[in-house]
Amino acid sequence: MASVISCGPCLYDETHQNASKWCTSCEEGLCKDCEKTHRKTKTTRDHKLISIDNYRKIKDVPISLDCSVHDKKLEWFCKSHDKTLCVVCLPTEHRSCSDVIPIDVAAAKSRQSTAMSDLQEAIEVTLRNITLCISNRNTARKDIEKQEKDIRTIVKVTRTKINNYLDKLEEKLIQTLASESETCNSKCNNFLQQFNTQEVKMIKLKDQVYQMKEFASDLQVFLGTRQIDKLVMSETESIKTAAKSMYDYKFNLVLNSDIQKLSNALVKEFGDIQVTEHTTDLDLKELKIEQAQMHQNVQPPSYHGNVAGVKLKLITKFDIKQEGFMFITGCAVLPNGHLLFANYTNKQNLFEYSEDGNYIGSIHVSAHSYDITVLDFERIAITYGNKRFFEIFNYRKNLVEKKIETGGDCYGLSQSNGKIYVRQDQVGVFDIMGKKLCNRAISGTLFISASKNNLFSPNCSNNNVCCFDMNGHEKWNFHDDFLRRPYGLANDRSGNVFVVGCVSKNLIVVQHDGKTYKNLLNFDKHSSPRGVCYNEDRNILLYYDEEGDHCALYSVLYT
Repeated sequence: MASVISCGPCLYDETHQNASKWCTSCEEGLCKDCEKTHRKTKTTRDHKLISIDNYRKIKDVPISLDCSVHDKKLEWFCKSHDKTLCVVCLPTEHRSCSDVIPIDVAAAKSRQSTAMSDLQEAIEVTLRNITLCISNRNTARKDIEKQEKDIRTIVKVTRTKINNYLDKLEEKLIQTLASESETCNSKCNNFLQQFNTQEVKMIKLKDQVYQMKEFASDLQVFLGTRQIDKLVMSETESIKTAAKSMYDYKFNLVLNSDIQKLSNALVKEFGDIQVTEHTTDLDLKELKIEQAQMHQNVQPPSYHGNVAGVKLKLITKFDIKQEGFMFITGCAVLPNGHLLFANYTNKQNLFEYSEDGNYIGSIHVSAHSYDITVLDFERIAITYGNKRFFEIFNYRKNLVEKKIETGGDCYGLSQSNGKIYVRQDQVGVFDIMGKKLCNRAISGTLFISASKNNLFSPNCSNNNVCCFDMNGHEKWNFHDDFLRRPYGLANDRSGNVFVVGCVSKNLIVVQHDGKTYKNLLNFDKHSSPRGVCYNEDRNILLYYDEEGDHCALYSVLYT
């Protein structure tokens, strides 16, 4: 239940009445009777009165009408020092200031002031930064969970591999043991067979000698003794020879030293978990200050848009390695530095890579994507070529926020000043929420790039690059034989235009006035250069090849 606001003058008279109005000048509540008196009194009739319900909305806003030093009412404002003053501050600290005005005069148009707009924008930016930080931490938590799950899987898979490998080693060792045992048994069996045969033979000879002794004649005994003796001697020699070839076998297991370490618990750890910390690279925005600093750092005061001072410094090169045919037609640099590529083939995916060129994953979208542009820290716009629509897509939540039917094919797109520009037969202009604003009859093919005041479009049929104002009127037309079949293009802060020559196989930058250019890169004759995108905040240029080969990320240097 809302707290009761009492009438200030009634409380002074030691009576209690509920206030129906609040005076923002006197900072007290007024009942209906006191409100009438307040409006009639000459000194208070111009005071601003608001309803109690509205007062409750601003009750907790941290505003003080009194000087924090002297505890006096703030009555003056020093424009030189941008400071509010009380009657004590004025003569003691700002006596010599010539532009001190009454605070009522200073506050007269404060609702429409740029300070209020800047404050609101600063709050919005701060909220976006907080949202970005929250999103980053939630992403970090998900990454931790995923990494833990991945490591658990690796441990389990490794354990299974070790078990399977030990099983194979065990099986191999048992097979060797069985083979060696079989060989030794075979040798023993051969000797046993020989000795068994000789034993039978000797038993037979023994019986024959006994019979001969009992029943044969003396001559037969005489001759038989000598002949049988030779047979016995022969067998004896055979047995001696065999005995010299006989061996006893002792089997001994010599464990591999690594296996022995495992069995003796000498391997103390399965592995180590190493955790490294690195600074989170968040693209936090700072209103006004950041823009000024960025302008100085990215394009120094000595730089006036002359392309002779533009240079590229390679950050990384990489290939977009995916299964099947690749037809890369668009790209974007996300606020977190990740790189997105549109693949206009039978795969309904955007490909996401890190700044180092490492594959992160794919983002499933509604159709075969043609081009991408970044709208804010969590949303992008995507065109789908001959599907005749484009979408506003939240890539952090992985959902389509709005589908916009265009009534015609839509290819390249760009975003600037809260407007989305879509390359159709003409150029469709939409607000950031996807509401159609107008069409601009701008000549050109496939691609579009927008700056604060201009639109840039290539015309691959006549090898031109054109600049138009926001009403669609041509400002300049660049043509040079060094640039053939211009395709993808992007502009920097100064209106210089980076253009890829598909047939000339190069990347040039055309000066903002369209009068001169500088060749920045020459590509391999076997490559298929397609396009570029430029990120003003990070001052980097992303180049992509049509087949996903030879993609590269560069820092743009202004000297």
